[in-house]
Amino acid sequence: MSSSGGVDDTRAFSALYKKLVGAANVGDVDTYVSCYTEDGVLMPPHAQPVVGQAALEAYMTDWFGDWELEGHVATMDEQRAGGPVAFCRYRTEGKYRPRSGGDPLPYSHTYIDTLIKQPDGSWLIAVHMWSSNVAGSNVWTKEGP
Repeated sequence: MSSSGGVDDTRAFSALYKKLVGAANVGDVDTYVSCYTEDGVLMPPHAQPVVGQAALEAYMTDWFGDWELEGHVATMDEQRAGGPVAFCRYRTEGKYRPRSGGDPLPYSHTYIDTLIKQPDGSWLIAVHMWSSNVAGSNVWTKEGP
């Protein structure tokens, strides 16, 4: 993993992504949304951006109502901080399991996030954008895979 920024930033990045991935793994919408700035943007593949915590809460409540994650693993590839702005590049793998039943869909994603440093030294996600590395696994729109 490539890293730039102080030890405190690296620890804060780790804490943020541990919280984000943990919330995603159990479908905890409130904790998931708390990882974003007030005007945070979620940019799923082949879908319109979701802007602001209220919209994120509605979108993720709907999404977690339809899907759950199975074997979700995140690997950090690069993180760089420069003043109050940082970016993180990472990958995830696992399976989407439809809550309505049926076979799980494997996924592999590559992410790039823009983060903003908070007054307390923590970081929040301003923009969360990713692409799918697996054809036919886009479950981020109602059209689905």
